[in-house]
Formats: sequence, C-alpha cells, structure tokens
Amino acid sequence: MNTPLPPDPPRTWVLWMVIIVLFSALVAVCVAVLKHTSGAGTADTILYAGGAFGATSGLCFAAVGAVASLRGRTPG
Repeated sequence: MNTPLPPDPPRTWVLWMVIIVLFSALVAVCVAVLKHTSGAGTADTILYAGGAFGATSGLCFAAVGAVASLRGRTPG
C-alpha cells in the first residue's frame, strides 16, 4: 500500500522559500561582484545579477518541488 503522506506544514514551506531567496540573492551578489570587477558597466552587472537570481531560484524551487513529489507530498 502506497498512501500519500500528509502535506508539509506551511511554516516549512515558508522556511524553504526564505532559504531559496537568500541563497539566490547570495549567488546574484557574487555574480554582480565578479561582473563589476571584470570592468562591465552598471547595466550589464545588474542584468547578469538578475539573471543569476532568476536561474538560481528557479532551479531551487524545481528541486524542492521534485523532492516533495518523490516523497509523495505536495509542496505548500
């Protein structure tokens, strides 16, 4: 018998969201610093940092959703 587990409590999902946003911001800041030290302009630096933030958060949310799905839970 494979019965699905109850959904995660909302506070767990909120904690995951906070961790993902903070990690994505850290990646974006690192990319911005690297891009700025390479001599890129402000617009390019912001564009690359925003792309890094979006890509990192997208991958992290997909990973959390995949793990929740494999465990038989619904995220959120």
